[in-house]
Amino acid sequence: MAEKILIIDDEINNLEVLQARLRANDFEVITCDDPIEGIELAKTLEPDLILLDVNMPQMSGLEVCRKIKGDYSTSHIPVVLLTCMDDISYKLKGFDGGADDYLVKDQIDYREISARIRSILRRLKSSRSANPLSGLPGNDEIIKTISNAISEKKLFSVAYVDIDNFKPYNDRYGFSKGDNVILLVAKSLREAIEQVGSSDDFLGHIGGDDFVVIGNPYTMRTMADFAVDSVKKSAPKFYEKSDIERGGIEGLDRHGIKRFFPFFGITIAVVDIDPNRAAVTPDQIATIASQIKKELKNSGGNIYGGYEIILKKKHTNM
Repeated sequence: MAEKILIIDDEINNLEVLQARLRANDFEVITCDDPIEGIELAKTLEPDLILLDVNMPQMSGLEVCRKIKGDYSTSHIPVVLLTCMDDISYKLKGFDGGADDYLVKDQIDYREISARIRSILRRLKSSRSANPLSGLPGNDEIIKTISNAISEKKLFSVAYVDIDNFKPYNDRYGFSKGDNVILLVAKSLREAIEQVGSSDDFLGHIGGDDFVVIGNPYTMRTMADFAVDSVKKSAPKFYEKSDIERGGIEGLDRHGIKRFFPFFGITIAVVDIDPNRAAVTPDQIATIASQIKKELKNSGGNIYGGYEIILKKKHTNM
């Protein structure tokens, strides 16, 4: 899958040169000479990286960068500033505004620009322990975030997200389209956090079709409800017409038995944590979440819930 680059620069000649060089090296390139439009494109296109000119009359690149990094839906996108000034104090202003790197225009060798961009992408993903598909923080950052919340002795919730009926979808449509489903879920979770979650909620990608949200216990279930509904509404668009008419696909389950699978969805197991009441570790939280997720899946999936589902089962069996 070609890496997607958004270039925001009001100098048309510079846009055309960068676009030609990057496309010749197998990047997907979108250009924009309007900073306000560029901010909106960052939200809708979700590029892998943004090249942003600092000196624009309508809105400075530093201000554009702050807006991109200040919006939850785009804060994860790496921003590389294009500047004419090779001055340390000027560069520090860019980093303070959230920029991930910079390129000095007069020092750019356009024959090497693609190699430089790929190097920056590799370095940023490595430094953030990012998942290579979604760009979201991976296991190291997830465990670190949970451990920090525990040590700070504050109330928090961990929501473990799993895609329902994902294997048969992959078997039917292929891994490339399966990757698009994973990206849809990542986008839906980001939008859920932005719309009804909390600004300091953390979204991580464990790997494959598993995600984690860590944050405010008072908004976590509202966020989960929003995300489940969002994926449910979008799912049919990822199927062919004949499968849409049937409401799903036929495939093999984990035991090799052929059966019918409805549209994919997501199941979210929410674990509420109060470190002041009992000592807990990230592994123990994952174990509890696994128990909750199992019960939610047994009830049909495409749903969210917390430990109450375990208590309900115990009460029913008494």
